Amino acid sequence: MTPIRSILKRLARRHTTAVAYLALFAALGGSAYAAVTVTGKNIKNGTITGKDVKNRSLGTSKLSPTAVSSLIGERGPQGPQGERGARGPAGPIGQTGPKGDTGPAGEQGLQGPTGVSGYVVVVTPVSEATTIPKGQAGRVGVVCPDGRRVLGGGVAHYPENQSARVVESTPADTGTGWTALVYNDGDSSFESYAWATCANVG
Repeated sequence: MTPIRSILKRLARRHTTAVAYLALFAALGGSAYAAVTVTGKNIKNGTITGKDVKNRSLGTSKLSPTAVSSLIGERGPQGPQGERGARGPAGPIGQTGPKGDTGPAGEQGLQGPTGVSGYVVVVTPVSEATTIPKGQAGRVGVVCPDGRRVLGGGVAHYPENQSARVVESTPADTGTGWTALVYNDGDSSFESYAWATCANVG
């Protein structure tokens, strides 16, 4: 007698129990066991642990963002600064920017001194020339016109071939003319005259 027939014979004595087991047997297709499909609805929260999951069987794509972020470790200490790299090539020259607005005019500066004007050269008139005899000295001079100031001057004589020695040749004390002292070293007298450069000076 087979084991299954022995079980059915014993169950036949209990009609209700026999019917239930026969239905289970039929549901299992006459086999002693059956495959069962388990879904998330059949698993109670908190009952699956790390020991129940095969290593490397779950990727990050199967985990929630919160679970993935919890796997990131704490940030380590900052490492030492690396060596400075080589300098790169110079970049292209940028475009010239627009011209800026004209700034405000500055304050007017102080007025400078008045320059020279009214420049003129004056010479002792022939009628006022000084005659200097042989072996004597004579003074000759000239005055600037219209209050102009003397800038320079000198003395001369006529005829020019006569020997003469200029003892003194300077501006007049007032600064408005020129004066000179001449000595006659020649054999005869001559006419001596002075000249001066004059101008309006601020």
